[in-house]
Amino acid sequence: MVSYVVESNMTIYGMPTTMFLVFVATILAGSLGAIHYIVVHVLLGRPVNENIQKTTREPRATDGGHNDG
Repeated sequence: MVSYVVESNMTIYGMPTTMFLVFVATILAGSLGAIHYIVVHVLLGRPVNENIQKTTREPRATDGGHNDG
């Protein structure tokens, strides 16, 4: 006869509670990403810009790159 020992920390779907919470957080994050993609890029038609440019301009050296100070 085979007997199985059931640990008390296995609660939800046979996973420890912390692992289940990580699983739920992963599903939520993926769902939010999918909803964002559908609403912004499909319905509103905004393109995905992977070459994001800086919005701030850094001052450029006017003395040929030398710093005297």
